Amino acid sequence: TLNRIVSFENTDDDMSEYFNETLPISPDIYALEDSNSMYVYTDGTPDLPNQKIQDVISIELRIDGQSINIPLESTAIRSYAEAITTANGHKVWWPGTSGSGSQYCIGGPCVKVTINLGPNQDTSFEYLVTISSKSYTWWSDADEGVDPRVPGFTSGMLEQNSGTFDDFENRGSGERVDDFTAIRWYNKNRPDYAIDATGATVIAAVSAIDSNLPDGNQNAFKFAKAAFDYIRENIVYYTDPSSGSAALSGPECLAAGQGDCDEQTNAFLSLLRAKGIPGWYVFGILSSQSYTKWEAHAWGYIQLPMSTEWCEQNNIELDSCYIEASVDVTNNKWLLHTASALIDWVEQPDPNRDGTYINAYYRPLSYSDKDDDCRDKGYVDCRIIRERVFALEGPVSYGGGKFPVYS
Repeated sequence: TLNRIVSFENTDDDMSEYFNETLPISPDIYALEDSNSMYVYTDGTPDLPNQKIQDVISIELRIDGQSINIPLESTAIRSYAEAITTANGHKVWWPGTSGSGSQYCIGGPCVKVTINLGPNQDTSFEYLVTISSKSYTWWSDADEGVDPRVPGFTSGMLEQNSGTFDDFENRGSGERVDDFTAIRWYNKNRPDYAIDATGATVIAAVSAIDSNLPDGNQNAFKFAKAAFDYIRENIVYYTDPSSGSAALSGPECLAAGQGDCDEQTNAFLSLLRAKGIPGWYVFGILSSQSYTKWEAHAWGYIQLPMSTEWCEQNNIELDSCYIEASVDVTNNKWLLHTASALIDWVEQPDPNRDGTYINAYYRPLSYSDKDDDCRDKGYVDCRIIRERVFALEGPVSYGGGKFPVYS
């Protein structure tokens, strides 16, 4: 059970203020999203069952001495008009995504909390998510150090079985190509595009990667893995939580030679999109090896096709002959999900094609300044301020042993 402990203090000494926070309702996650099975066979063999890698057991919000159980079903909604009002006047509701405006969720189910505080008052709430999670690999190369005990190993991918850049159109009905291959993506409330395959540093990096691959390489796995290795070898981890500025874009991260998890993911996805490889974001919370330290985290998902020849030899329907896998460049996880990660939200196709969904995830907070004095006060002592920490509630139960993340 992971607990977000969120504290608020109204630093305005002569005005009541409010603070709005949007919390994701963490989803169940499968080895292949939006599918009942993985491979579909053409010879009568039963379809390969999908595997659940994150099972959300319960979500609880504690506020004002009250425990509120959050429904996990997407159909269970509580509108703003039906919001729970706590003893001290705070509001809690989970409205779904069927409407527009700040009273609704954007891009996925959520919980909304409005904190109302008088001058110099403070309060806090706790948001607890209980999950059962397991590690999963989409890579089957024991020679590269992949542990065969990890679930998914027997049905995973090998470089020699990979399809080409042209094969994406014939896998998964081509939906990921349509949704996640734009060469420039996500500039809402940013000075530039977070993903930008047209940037000079991206073009140079792609050229450097290609120069170390066979001439005319069309193997999608080979390029994607080489791009992963390029980021690992050329970008060092660096973060400045106090900067308050937007994350570096992919081109900027490559130019700087450093970046945090968001920025390195921007760089990796920029490289992929230069070759038309579908790649998208995933956000959540990651623990240390001992489960004693937790922090917000961003990484990526990619689609890779098996080759037509391999699919036909194994009697697998071509449209289902692919993987969609987790890639975390900052933590050396190639086609690997570890049980130490809680997934809050996987990027969904954006109907407006303008980054509305991602922007909503990055901007879950809003606050009031009723007497409009923040500018005059330099945004100090004029509004509600917020702090958040992560902590475990109770012990971690290990079920399947441990394994090293391959290097």
